[in-house]
Amino acid sequence: MTDVLPSPAAQLSPRRTQTRHRLMDAAVSAFAERGIIGASVEEICESAGFTRGAFYSNFTDKDELVVALLRTEIDNQYQAAEHAIAAMKSAADSDTSAERLVSTALTAFEEAGRAGRDWILTQQELLLYAARVPKVREAYLAYSEECLKQFSSLIGDAIVYAGREFTVSFEDAVNLLGAAHQQVHLSALLNGEPLDSRPMGVLLLAITRPTSHST
Repeated sequence: MTDVLPSPAAQLSPRRTQTRHRLMDAAVSAFAERGIIGASVEEICESAGFTRGAFYSNFTDKDELVVALLRTEIDNQYQAAEHAIAAMKSAADSDTSAERLVSTALTAFEEAGRAGRDWILTQQELLLYAARVPKVREAYLAYSEECLKQFSSLIGDAIVYAGREFTVSFEDAVNLLGAAHQQVHLSALLNGEPLDSRPMGVLLLAITRPTSHST
């Protein structure tokens, strides 16, 4: 793999970490309103209250900022999944049905995730931009592949705990659930309605079945 953007430094000072976070938060708002191509570095800096120098001391260019946001999104999804599974296990008892466990987990997942208007719009912008820009796409896919192994262990453990197993490959399951997750968020935004995660629950139950020892 070539021309992949570098990862951020493993250890950053608290001040620099705060600066990066403020720039990234400002970028989310700018990207949601103007798109990635339409939003300028100057606009992001002004919104965050920094100079261009502060931006370029943290990011080589806007592409590296986009990759940082994509990585942050993956990390946030993993943390939300950890929270959801912990909530599911806490709620479990001998009389708990798979439907209730799934509903508990999905509710906790959405509560822990970032579901505001700006972030939903920016998610779409980030993925479309990655699809158009080769070096961003390569960096994103490389990080996604690395994280998929962690997701596999985490989600696999949760499915086993619920007494179920996938009827499709794990990769297909993740893709289906990811697509449903995006659609649920977009539908809520377009229709101006509260987020409804029930379709994800229906899908999850549809692509799993009780394990032989749980029936």
